[in-house]
Amino acid sequence: MESLGGNIIAIVIQPTEIEQAAQQLIGQYGWMFIAGLVVLIFQSSIKKLAAGFFVFWGNDYNTDDTVYVDGKPGRIIRVGITKTVFFIYDVYDGQVVGGSKLIVQNDYLGKLKIEKPLCKLDLTRYNGAKKKT
Repeated sequence: MESLGGNIIAIVIQPTEIEQAAQQLIGQYGWMFIAGLVVLIFQSSIKKLAAGFFVFWGNDYNTDDTVYVDGKPGRIIRVGITKTVFFIYDVYDGQVVGGSKLIVQNDYLGKLKIEKPLCKLDLTRYNGAKKKT
């Protein structure tokens, strides 16, 4: 510290002191900075990978499930870690006349309208007929 006269005191820091302090901080906390930077850079990839693991290990969508994707009948062909593959059928008069292959990233599956039809149920008792009393 140097006195400039009166009540003013100046603190003089040598460049070597700054360099040593920076090296010590980077040495102790540099790994945290680098890890935070990596997470920020790869944030979207990490989110996609997490969504993929949930679909891949979950039981909501399985290979060979019959589904309706946005109202069109189809079948799940493959459930992978990052994407799911569907065959979408074009049906005319009860016959499959064509179709297409649809590949969807697993993080986008929540945005699609995917329905899994239930097994055949006996719904005749719910046909709306009134009971005779």
